[in-house]
Amino acid sequence: MDNYNEKNTKTIGSVIKAIEILEELAESEKGLGLTEISSSLNYGVSATYHLLNTLKLHNIIEQNKKTKKYRIGVGLFRISSKAKSQYSLANLAMPFLDKLRATVDETSNLLVLDGYEVLYIAQSESTKLLKMFTQLGAKAPLYCTGGGKAILAYKPLSFQELALSKINFIKYTENTIVTADGLRKEFETIKKQGYSIDNEEREEGITCAAAPIFDCYGEVIAAVSISGPSYRIKEKDSKSIISSVVLTAKEISANLGYMEK
Repeated sequence: MDNYNEKNTKTIGSVIKAIEILEELAESEKGLGLTEISSSLNYGVSATYHLLNTLKLHNIIEQNKKTKKYRIGVGLFRISSKAKSQYSLANLAMPFLDKLRATVDETSNLLVLDGYEVLYIAQSESTKLLKMFTQLGAKAPLYCTGGGKAILAYKPLSFQELALSKINFIKYTENTIVTADGLRKEFETIKKQGYSIDNEEREEGITCAAAPIFDCYGEVIAAVSISGPSYRIKEKDSKSIISSVVLTAKEISANLGYMEK
């Protein structure tokens, strides 16, 4: 079993700070100045300046000569485009996501763990005018999304407990689970049935069904989900939709070398 004790993990502070600067710039549409960045992240101005210069040297960020504000540079886009073409899981899953979307005519998604959140890395959109759409690269909470719960339920207990201690529970709707004990019970249900349901837990009027994806070592690495307006999900055969989601997750897992016991 993996050891998830963060105290035993060696990290480089300057790299963490550089990543946080990039995340801060990515959230800004018009760019940010030196003092804005250092103030927002509570970094020293001098240290921030040197980090910005290093990132700028490699074209990861660029600086407007007039305003002196920084923004994401072409170097990061170049890395991103290469990573996208090389990300085998998303590429492998797309035909299965397309097939799932065609079967249930609702948006299908592929999600992976990113820290203590889930990250959307692939998607096949529904043809309906009214549909659920989450931008690729967007993050969402673990505890109130179908994909997040499907992944977390199959993670080792040590990771589950660490994640539960990190979650800032927010009650988005009346159905949101907002306690660690509530999630623990949910995990038991998910493992018994093999799938998770987001019953309007993140957003009113939106329902999601998700199932875990396993790699060749039997470790959960992702989840596949479908999401759509609750009224439309209820009008359809929900059992059939769930079966399709579970089947898709099993097909992707099998293509990754997973052998179900």
